[in-house]
Amino acid sequence: MKLTSKWILCFVLVSVYAAMMGGLFYYNLFKFVFDKKLQNEMVEMVRYRAPSLVQWLASRPKGEATFREAEVMKDLARTDERIKSLVYLNYDGSIRWHENTQFLRMSYPDYNNAVGFDTNAAMQAIRDRLPRAILFGKGNYYDMAIPLLAKDSVVAGVINVIVSRESAKKLIHSSMIRYAFGALVMILLIGGVLYLFLLLKIIRPLGALKDSIDAISLNNLTLAFPKRQDEIGDVSQAVESLLDKIRTDMKRLESAETVSLGKEQTWWRSLLEVLVPQGARGMIIDENNNILYANFELETATDKAVHLLDVFDGRQQGVIQVVGEALEQPGKVLRGSVVDKDVKYVVKAAQLPGEGGKNRVALVLEPEK
Repeated sequence: MKLTSKWILCFVLVSVYAAMMGGLFYYNLFKFVFDKKLQNEMVEMVRYRAPSLVQWLASRPKGEATFREAEVMKDLARTDERIKSLVYLNYDGSIRWHENTQFLRMSYPDYNNAVGFDTNAAMQAIRDRLPRAILFGKGNYYDMAIPLLAKDSVVAGVINVIVSRESAKKLIHSSMIRYAFGALVMILLIGGVLYLFLLLKIIRPLGALKDSIDAISLNNLTLAFPKRQDEIGDVSQAVESLLDKIRTDMKRLESAETVSLGKEQTWWRSLLEVLVPQGARGMIIDENNNILYANFELETATDKAVHLLDVFDGRQQGVIQVVGEALEQPGKVLRGSVVDKDVKYVVKAAQLPGEGGKNRVALVLEPEK
């Protein structure tokens, strides 16, 4: 997998994970904020009317609500469509007002048995003297109980309302959509900037370094890459150092080979002077049929290696054949004949023992008597 593909995959996975964790955090934050806002609005609606309600409760602590209290309860239910039902309780939990008059003055246990409160929020509000909100109905409603406090924080009565969360859920949903859109835009912006940086600072320089390395040849061990003050520059510097070592080693090997060849030629000269009769031609040939040394001047001598075919043409294949057989049968002297410039020669060839896997053949051409 390419570096770009790996980076995109990692970035997408990290971004999705971060967006999901952020979404979870913001969902709970939005839920807390909008639910708290809903609860506070319900409490403020009741507290706005609380002074009058407390006065009426003080004048008649038990029993059913007065006409004015009933109007206040109906006004509360009509004012906010989020309120689905409302029950007005006395301090002892008995029903003070209900939209169904048959429940008036009914005690809390009797009403709970007959109809049933959705939660015990009312009892908690009476006990703690604080507003209580309990979620029920699969998270769609709040059962809110708001105590009406007289002097010395005595609970004079409780308003129990069932509040729909539909508006809060819509706000949460729209906020999450805005969050998702914002997160997507941020991911694209950050990803685009980071990818541009990756492309300009890493991918393209690496491609240029690859092309420079591909252009290196044995004839030119030089890296054509501009210097950089970063990690890619360090890599190119390391490649240049490696090429430097290779050049040094090649020069050392060439020097060693030249010295070795000089020693070989000295040995071959001595050998041919002793073994080759006067008037005969002697040559030392390698496994590629290149002439390494000859006791006569080669007319085709150049700076490059001289091949056996440069000295003997296609009509003198006997020489090539004898040399080939000598390479295949080390330690054995092979013989043949050849005519060169109207002179018939006896050809003798034998493979010489070499070092380091080097095969050398001594070839002697003696004129026939």
